[in-house]
Amino acid sequence: MSTVVGARKMAITEGCVPGDRLCLVNLSSKNAHVELTFCAEGQEPLGPFRSTVPAQRTQDLGLEDLARPADLSPSTPYAVVVVADTPMIVQYTPRRAAVPPAA
Repeated sequence: MSTVVGARKMAITEGCVPGDRLCLVNLSSKNAHVELTFCAEGQEPLGPFRSTVPAQRTQDLGLEDLARPADLSPSTPYAVVVVADTPMIVQYTPRRAAVPPAA
């Protein structure tokens, strides 16, 4: 029995900012070629930025891993459009607040 998990086109609309992470999950038996485009209100889209996720592996990326940091405003929330040539799962993780050291 074969069950496809994931999608070829996804959008993260939660307002990603530099420092946030995307975990790309490729459960297929072939490498996944992925394009990510950042969109923000009142700005031209950035990208597409390309990445390859090996077969049956994950890849953890930050917005600043793809785009030049100078192109990303730290105060601008971005939607991220993900297009892949094989079904993928994308998990969005917002940056963690700094935890003060224990006293």
